Amino acid sequence: MTNLLIESIGYIAILTGFFAITKKDMGKFRLWHLISSFFYIIYGAMLNSMPLVIAGIVFCIIHVYHLIKMYDSNKGPKLKT
Repeated sequence: MTNLLIESIGYIAILTGFFAITKKDMGKFRLWHLISSFFYIIYGAMLNSMPLVIAGIVFCIIHVYHLIKMYDSNKGPKLKT
């Protein structure tokens, strides 16, 4: 892989993480942070960095769990636009 592609994935991960923290709604925050964590997994895999991959997987599991819990408790998604 080219360094430009690898670095681009890293920057996308950072930007989506920054975008996530601008969200006031917890559902939107979790969704955007889930996307960020997914990019961190890809970035970590490209760098052969297991700490990044493991952290990304753990964050994904946590966010998916809470999103499902929010969805079930509200009998439908409460992601306001």
